[in-house]
Amino acid sequence: MGGLMTDDLLRVENVDKSFGGHRVLESISWRLQGSAVALVGPNGAGKTTLLNIVAGHLRPDRGRVWFRGMDVTGGPPWRSVRSGLVKTFQQVRPFPNLTVEEHVRLFSRVRGTIDTDHVLQITGLEPFRDRRAAGLPFGILKRIELAKALAVRPTLLLLDEPIAGLSSGEARDLLTTLHNLKKGGTRMLIVEHRLLETLAFVDEVVALDAGHLIFHGPPDRFFEDPTVRDAYLGGVDARN
Repeated sequence: MGGLMTDDLLRVENVDKSFGGHRVLESISWRLQGSAVALVGPNGAGKTTLLNIVAGHLRPDRGRVWFRGMDVTGGPPWRSVRSGLVKTFQQVRPFPNLTVEEHVRLFSRVRGTIDTDHVLQITGLEPFRDRRAAGLPFGILKRIELAKALAVRPTLLLLDEPIAGLSSGEARDLLTTLHNLKKGGTRMLIVEHRLLETLAFVDEVVALDAGHLIFHGPPDRFFEDPTVRDAYLGGVDARN
């Protein structure tokens, strides 16, 4: 499987999670191997819950999460962030009165200095560096969310629907940015509903359905897997 790593950066072991008696995740175990990994599934599959457990925002009912050999189960999130496990949010959360550059400088304080100019350039935000977040279009706010995370110098970047709400052109441009980050050595775990666009970019797929792990492998085998077609895609080949 091309592009896979042999280190043990992130490991999830036997994770269960329920809300109000409803089992959302059941016995999820997997080890991150790719440089860019898609965590996919239909609504209610449990992928956002799993991402939040990895990030330390939720504690599982059972099981452990290991990051760089450290037990990070249940947070607190700030400890995970300071170790390099950094999450973006689906809902953009800018400070409206700060400029784009000020956002990057503020978040760079978490783990030390960073090249602000480089972050602005790689995220395509250089032309907006002196603009306040208030009034900026949604596509730019999505990029600010990414820039904030990069300012923390992540070892593993957790991306919660980074292209949700973007036009096809905006999504393509942001995925190009993520591809460049991947080539530069940034590793990432991506939750995203826009399946085809995401699978064209990643080198590993983790698929959930109704709280169960149903696939873990390369994207070129994803559509061929009968469990994926039957349980996740309703038996339809999504390439057609």
